[in-house]
Amino acid sequence: MPIIVKLLFGWLASSKPMLTSSLCCLFVVSALGVAYSSHETRNMYRDLQNLEKDHDDLEHEYEKLILEQSAWADYTRLNQIALDKLQMSVPTISEMVVLR
Repeated sequence: MPIIVKLLFGWLASSKPMLTSSLCCLFVVSALGVAYSSHETRNMYRDLQNLEKDHDDLEHEYEKLILEQSAWADYTRLNQIALDKLQMSVPTISEMVVLR
């Protein structure tokens, strides 16, 4: 076996290269973890912004529906519909019956 191969195996067998290579691997894994974490944070923040926009849109729509409901339930409008479409009228005193 050539001396270079023996020296290389000897160097690899010592604790120094193992420590160096494990620290390098930990460094690379840590860097990839930080990159992945920041990527996921950006994605979650974007999703949060979209959900908040949807919430605001739904809140605005709900306010419009409440206003529309109050307009449809207005007593003046209901009275006008009762008079015009249903041909209803206020009963006269002779048509009223009092129950005791």
